[in-house]
Amino acid sequence: MIEKNFRSLGKIILLPIAKALTVIGVTANMITIVGLLVNAIAAFFLATGRLVVAGILILFGGCFDAMDGVVARFSGKDESNASGALLDSVIDRYSEAVIFLGAMIYFYHLSHRLGVILVFASVIGSILVSYVRARAEGLQVECKVGLMQRPERIALLALGLLVQGFIVDVPWASNGIILVCVFAFLALTAHVTALYRLVFAFSRLNSGSSD
Repeated sequence: MIEKNFRSLGKIILLPIAKALTVIGVTANMITIVGLLVNAIAAFFLATGRLVVAGILILFGGCFDAMDGVVARFSGKDESNASGALLDSVIDRYSEAVIFLGAMIYFYHLSHRLGVILVFASVIGSILVSYVRARAEGLQVECKVGLMQRPERIALLALGLLVQGFIVDVPWASNGIILVCVFAFLALTAHVTALYRLVFAFSRLNSGSSD
């Protein structure tokens, strides 16, 4: 219920902006591509250790991710059709992957093997969360259950970057410990969500229900 309320509030805030963008000819697909570029820039700053800037840019990129859907629904184009929906889904995966790549490079420069492993585990988990849902829905089973979907993962990562960036000079936090904890949590919850979705879809398919 809280998540739905936040999403509704976000749509109300974004609607006037979406209307203005639609009037000047900006499409949802354009916004999707710009969001990918913003996340790629964020990944660069993350890889080079400028964590606060990276966190802010990731949050900014998340706004584009929310905006493209609002623009699509308002204009009745792009994501309302199959091609727009496909583009948005693929670009979302690229956006998340490029951010994780930046995190792996960051931990590599710190010679933090555990950090690199946790980022890799998070990448696999996030892919499986999306894949299980897509595969289940391809079999006519709606599968949006579980924790830590993409918006939640991005929000947590951005928060972790901001906290780590602001306390980077604190001795106990200088080795990226905050981000290690963030990626440990992301990896765990992503895989739990993927497995939960698998069990959920499996049981629905076996019961013959596609509700």
